Amino acid sequence: MALYHFHVTQISRGAGQSSVAAAAYRAGEKLNDNYYGMEHDYTKKGGVVMSEILLPAHAPKRFSDRQTLWNEVEQIEKNKKAQLAYSFDFALQNELSMDENIRIAREFIEENFVTRGMICDIAVHDPGRDPGDVQNSHVHVMVPMRPLNEDGSWGNKQHREYILDDEGNRIKGPDGKYIFNAVKNTDWGEPETLDFWRAKWAEKVNEAFEKNGISEKIDNRSYIDRGIDLLPQVHEGPVVRAMEKKGIKTDKGDWNRFIKALNDGLRNIFDMIRAIIEVIEDAKREQAEAKAVAEANWKELRAALDEYETELRQKYTYAHGRIASQKMIDLHCFVINNNIRRLDDFEDVVKMLYGNVSDARRELKQTEDEKKECDRIIDLWDKLQENLKYYKKWYKISDPEKKAAYAEAHHGELNIYHMAARELKKTYPDLAVPIKAIKKKRDDLKERTTGLRDKYKKYEAAAKQAYAFNKQVYGKHMERKRTAERSR
Repeated sequence: MALYHFHVTQISRGAGQSSVAAAAYRAGEKLNDNYYGMEHDYTKKGGVVMSEILLPAHAPKRFSDRQTLWNEVEQIEKNKKAQLAYSFDFALQNELSMDENIRIAREFIEENFVTRGMICDIAVHDPGRDPGDVQNSHVHVMVPMRPLNEDGSWGNKQHREYILDDEGNRIKGPDGKYIFNAVKNTDWGEPETLDFWRAKWAEKVNEAFEKNGISEKIDNRSYIDRGIDLLPQVHEGPVVRAMEKKGIKTDKGDWNRFIKALNDGLRNIFDMIRAIIEVIEDAKREQAEAKAVAEANWKELRAALDEYETELRQKYTYAHGRIASQKMIDLHCFVINNNIRRLDDFEDVVKMLYGNVSDARRELKQTEDEKKECDRIIDLWDKLQENLKYYKKWYKISDPEKKAAYAEAHHGELNIYHMAARELKKTYPDLAVPIKAIKKKRDDLKERTTGLRDKYKKYEAAAKQAYAFNKQVYGKHMERKRTAERSR
């Protein structure tokens, strides 16, 4: 069934948005965001059929690079609530091939956007749902809100038009400042322009339908637009128009202003209704897409688990079937405990667990090094105390010959004492060693080391188990998948 959807929103900093992030998501790429100093990586996003940037003739060639383009957009906009870009999205048709859809979308964008001087960053998405479902393929087009000058520099979004009196002089307001209207330099955001584009897209699709012998038609008008006429204005005539132009109010002019206000209100209501409906449709589509992806991931995971179980049953005989059952129980406990919902989760869990092993190893080594230092200080202190009596006796001898003879007789003991004292003074210059505190710290570290060693072994066992499961389930499943694809 032919589907009509043509929607436009604004990407704005005031709404917490980034044009670089939006472009990366739509194109399924990794882009560096200089404004926020971060990286946006959507390379794992699926469903991006193609992406490209179409430039008007006067645009610099560097804007063909997505990262360059949107970082310049972010840089040129200084206001913290700046409006950055228009974001269009419109539905492609299931009745046409993807190549045909892309062709007419590119033609439409070139004829209606690029010719107006708009830089167009295009991405075609195909959610890839089950064959029985509606695919809802669609095109995203991001356009910088600020126009380009003919020399390729960035222009202004709007300019001032001052209010003039009958003699052509500027009129001041109560605050003493000249009164002006802020006029946009492009009509890209005007409702009339959007209506024109919506009609042109319907026309482009219907031409493709007719060329391909398809009887379906799409209509850009809502049901409200088709069934309700806006209120008509009265004919003013040249005299009334001349008076109104000079600032003289007339009954007909007042009536037409009243009718115009009513019509604007109706248009706003209709636009609001359409926007609400489109938001609901977008939310439903995104929810369905997320559900479909989750179901596909779980289906593939379930297939890999079944393959592993089949392999176990073939490997172990019936008499040893309990071994296969236990291994499957271990695997299912592993999947549940680590919240694995897709095959890629196996590799993520392996990385996380080996990270835990590395952290535990680092903590264990640091604790063991601290304990070794305590053991060294305690050993030096013991040697100092054991040989202190020899040092004291040698120190008290005043006769040089007797002192030398005693030093010769107790050469070993005195050397051990001096070595221990020399090492301890590096940390405790006055040899005031808090030996009780050091022994207590050594005992605490010894107990902590035992706990850390158990923790390390536990983490290492869990990481090895995760590595084995990743190799047996994920690795072999992907190998079978590649073999099957090569055999086609």
